[in-house]
Amino acid sequence: MRDALRSEFEAKDWSGRKVRSRSGAGSTLEATAALRAALPGLLARHNVRRFLDAPCGDWFWMQHVDLGDVHYTGGDIARDVLDTVRAEHAGPSRDFVHLDITADPLTQADMMMCRDCLFHLKWWLRWKFFENFAASGIPWLLTSMHHTPVNRRLGKNGDFAPFNPCAAPFNFPEPVGTIPETGEIDLDPAVLATARGRRQRSMGLWSRAQVVETLERHAAEEKAP
Repeated sequence: MRDALRSEFEAKDWSGRKVRSRSGAGSTLEATAALRAALPGLLARHNVRRFLDAPCGDWFWMQHVDLGDVHYTGGDIARDVLDTVRAEHAGPSRDFVHLDITADPLTQADMMMCRDCLFHLKWWLRWKFFENFAASGIPWLLTSMHHTPVNRRLGKNGDFAPFNPCAAPFNFPEPVGTIPETGEIDLDPAVLATARGRRQRSMGLWSRAQVVETLERHAAEEKAP
């Protein structure tokens, strides 16, 4: 576990006067409505029996998802948040682990969801997460993507900038599936160039093979003269 990263996120509280969730505006029931509706079907289509959700945050919205008999593991780097969630929500098919997704071995699963996290990390830590995911052997990655054409660097971890894994320098292939979270997505370049366009976001689904291919290409580019 990276202690500096843990300290950064343990100090974070994105709740506010109008947002009850400590995890912020993206974790309200309104913001997660489309994902909550689509997630059970997605898990069923991909025969997911073990589901890793990291970071799981304060579990404000996930408690309203019908996971059926899927074994759920939530992981988070913030110990105080995790301890509270574990005390309130752990059960026979639901457990919670203290986890740094960029450094710690990932719990075995059939699919991992990493929502509202990577856009808070510096680029090198995003690469470290993708390497960690690839090493885990988990077949599927479901993660946040903004439909922005340009990725902007962060000044420090914990800041925010829209993140599109398909844009440079990450250049992921197109996801095998998406769950739009902000309504119908308009990919017209003229729209994407606007502030409204850059706020459009989805959950994108990539296979482990796609992640590995991207990492191999990135490694080759790093070695190139």
